[in-house]
Amino acid sequence: MRKDKIIIIDGVSYHSDRPSNCRACYFWKNRKVGCTLGKENCYYLAESPKKKSPCEGCCYGPCVSFCMKKVLGYKGEEVPACVR
Repeated sequence: MRKDKIIIIDGVSYHSDRPSNCRACYFWKNRKVGCTLGKENCYYLAESPKKKSPCEGCCYGPCVSFCMKKVLGYKGEEVPACVR
């Protein structure tokens, strides 16, 4: 694990040894393909991005073996508040 300083570019934390331009990076292939890792998997990211959980804010969760929102048929809709 690296022990160097962290810089913030556009709200994203990177290690200070990151090149100023992605084209100077080892993982840059060419202008057409771009980075072989992709922006979300950048080698110089200081912390991995947090993925939003589909169960976040759900009143049924945490689900054990199946998703209650899918069973009850909520497709992208707001889940009503549970009555306990």
